[in-house]
Amino acid sequence: MTDKQRLEKFKRLQEMINGAEAEEFKHYWDGRFFTGDMTFIFDKTPYTMYFFKGTMIDVEIGKPVNGYNVGIKGTQEQWDDFFAHRNFQLSISVKHCANPFEELGSALTNRQNNTVVAQVMRLTAKAICD
Repeated sequence: MTDKQRLEKFKRLQEMINGAEAEEFKHYWDGRFFTGDMTFIFDKTPYTMYFFKGTMIDVEIGKPVNGYNVGIKGTQEQWDDFFAHRNFQLSISVKHCANPFEELGSALTNRQNNTVVAQVMRLTAKAICD
């Protein structure tokens, strides 16, 4: 998959988060509290999503101007493994995963938004693989 094809999948993710998945994302997964940017890096290509109170405003290829708020960085192999299992907790665990994703942003910001990042990762897998 090319970078631009993957960007189109992220645009599908935007439609899901703002449409069919909005109620669960905002209220069950507490997405309504998230305002800021979230970056997922596939090898060296960053996809940055911009949120306001749980609504995804935009997504683009590139790093956020002010540095990473929250996000995940991984190789294509790590992403492929995640897409096969879709287990966020295992994917970032240094205890249970030999090759965990790298978290972007401050530890505190990641901890405060862990469930939101996890749900966006799961929905990303759905947008890209389904």
